[in-house]
Amino acid sequence: MAITFATHKASRVRFQAISLLLGSLALASSGCSAAKPPAGILSDAELDVRAANEARADELAPMDLQSAREKLVASRKAMQENKYEAARRLAESAQVEAELATAKAEAEIARRTADSLRHRLDPLRSGNERAATSQPAPAPNKE
Repeated sequence: MAITFATHKASRVRFQAISLLLGSLALASSGCSAAKPPAGILSDAELDVRAANEARADELAPMDLQSAREKLVASRKAMQENKYEAARRLAESAQVEAELATAKAEAEIARRTADSLRHRLDPLRSGNERAATSQPAPAPNKE
């Protein structure tokens, strides 16, 4: 069951990451106006990177978080250079990377918690199984 749970959890994280990536690509290619700076998207990406950091992604999903940070820096630079479309794409990509890092960190925390609970319950299960097998079966009623 542990393998099934871990496999299911990993599949779900991958599905969420792919969905987020496809969604952001759809937004990027939808012809949004590039005439104005994407300050809102950049702000959202910054919040998502901060949330990933608070979710312990720096420890549990460091490569994804680092990628999000790098894209955020590149987005800010593109904003300064008035390359708003590039800034928007980079900010959206940073947002997706940060959300992925958060999801991976949360999945790892859940996996560790499940492993810890399983580890604590194993001795109890073993003790109950031993007690059940060592007790003689009740004698049938002879009436």
